[in-house]
Amino acid sequence: MGTGILSLLRPLIGWIYINSLYFGGYAIAVASIFKKAEWGLMLLVALIPLPTLWYPLYNFSMGGDLLNVLFLSIMWGIIFNKKGYTLSGNSIAIMLFIIMSYLSLWICSINYSLPLPITTDNPVIKIWKNYVFMIFTYFFAFNAIKDEKWQKRLILVMSLVVLFIAINSLRNFTAGSSFADESRDAGPFWIVFLNSNHFGAFIAYCFSFFLGLFLLEKDKKRKLLYLATAASCLHPLFFSYSRGAYLAAFSVVMVYGILKHRRLLIAGVLVLVLWQVVLPSSVVERIQMTETDTGALESSAAVRLNLWNNAINMFEQYPLFGSGFKGFTLAYKEEHWSDTHNFYLKTLAEQGIIGASLLAIILLAAIRSGWRLFRAGNTPFQKGLGYGFLGCVIAHIVTNMFGDRWSYYEMGSYFWIFWGIVDRGILIAKASKDQAKQVVNGVPALGESNA
Repeated sequence: MGTGILSLLRPLIGWIYINSLYFGGYAIAVASIFKKAEWGLMLLVALIPLPTLWYPLYNFSMGGDLLNVLFLSIMWGIIFNKKGYTLSGNSIAIMLFIIMSYLSLWICSINYSLPLPITTDNPVIKIWKNYVFMIFTYFFAFNAIKDEKWQKRLILVMSLVVLFIAINSLRNFTAGSSFADESRDAGPFWIVFLNSNHFGAFIAYCFSFFLGLFLLEKDKKRKLLYLATAASCLHPLFFSYSRGAYLAAFSVVMVYGILKHRRLLIAGVLVLVLWQVVLPSSVVERIQMTETDTGALESSAAVRLNLWNNAINMFEQYPLFGSGFKGFTLAYKEEHWSDTHNFYLKTLAEQGIIGASLLAIILLAAIRSGWRLFRAGNTPFQKGLGYGFLGCVIAHIVTNMFGDRWSYYEMGSYFWIFWGIVDRGILIAKASKDQAKQVVNGVPALGESNA
């Protein structure tokens, strides 16, 4: 009886939801420009990794543009109601990284006889636009979220989104007793043609971030939420069957164990020794698939080696600036190879030594940001942000060894948003310490009178 009523109500609930999202989303976009840019960022953060929830908007007039409209509203809102943009210590490096990607887009257009990248006739420019929008979320997080109260709110939204994704995976995906490539969990990303390896990478770096927050947080409610989020990530992590994601999560646990939490180090060693016993049987089978019974590489690993050789050959042909943004995909499209299955080799092939050097600078700067806030934060929340982001960066570095887990708006934006929050946290911590020094030295703190 209850199930029948629910099935009858489901279309009505769906209609109410999608109309509320459509009209409410545009209302929030307007309010973000003239009232609070934070509101638009909150909604954008809630929607980005859930394409299955916003994809139905394409049935509405301009519905498919809602995320772009939110992006623009936040951009203008920061100017109108947040007193404009300020630069972090990493802003110049990130902007150079964006400029290099656009230069690479021109190189690709010239090498492969595409229309100039100043028109939508260029087939790669939309991909590049989404890539840059993803990176730009760093500047939104840094400039729209300027105090710890709003940081906690934004992290709360992100935690709930990841928790929703993980619980939805637990409810809707049932693993078999043995591994089957056609039945891997791809989460909400399947609708935008991202596979289970992308989903596994996303879960790995979110798991790392929220685990780091949990380990240092002191507030009981937030600590419980971060624990629930990290723990719930284990199901989709396992059943994405992504070996790169497994290695990333394991690496982060070991790093946390070495840095501060020795129990994690012990747990990691036990898993390393007993993994064939403690892990689900289908996961064990997946891990063992690197080689066949005869000792030869299994098919996916063998294909990766061929792709890596092709990427190296392309780098040797274009060593300085590479073949151009998405050049590898265009060069091998007839062979249906769209990716090198190693983002670092892809960067070398498509952006050469210059692009690879900028990528290394970006990754090192991200590690430095996490470490600085972990060491210099004044509150457990601030320290946890730095610690969690440090783990997030390590997970990102590892997963990108096995494919492009960097370039996709839906799965990559949280990395940049985390980073923007962390760099703002560094400034908040520094300002708090400077204010404390002024008080100790007898200088009135900002806002205090001399009376």
